[in-house]
Amino acid sequence: MNRVFALLAATLALGGTACQKTEALPQGQGLVGEWNWVQSRGGLTGNQTYTPASTGTTIRWVFRADSTVQVSTTRQGVTQPMQMGTYSLGVAKSIYSGQPARALTIRLKQAQTYILSELSSNRLVVDDNAYDGFGDTYERL
Repeated sequence: MNRVFALLAATLALGGTACQKTEALPQGQGLVGEWNWVQSRGGLTGNQTYTPASTGTTIRWVFRADSTVQVSTTRQGVTQPMQMGTYSLGVAKSIYSGQPARALTIRLKQAQTYILSELSSNRLVVDDNAYDGFGDTYERL
C-alpha cells in the first residue's frame, strides 16, 4: 500500500527530478492520448506489485499534442481534483544502464522525471530513475 502513496505522490509531482536535457515533443508523437495505470512493480525486493484492484486507486494521464498533461486520480471511489501541467521528452542518465536514456518529465507542482522504457500504440512503461524504484505500466484508452 505504501507504493500507492508513492505513486500518487509522484503523480502529483511531489518527487524530485533527475538531470535532464529536454526537447520539444513533435506533433503526432505516440504519447498523445489517454492512459490508465494498470500496474506498478519493483521496490526493495523487485517483486512488489500494485494494481488498481489491489489498491482501490485509478490514475489516468491525458497527454495532449500541445505538451500539456492532465492527471486524474480516484481513490476508493472518490475522485481527486484534476492536476494540470506540462510534459516533455528528453534524455536522462539512467541508473539502470549508466547511459543516457529516453526520459519523460511531467511538471505539475514540481517536475518528476521517468525513464521511458516502452512506448507503443497501446502500452506505456515508465521507470522511477531511483534505486528500489518502481516501473509503472499504463494502457491506452
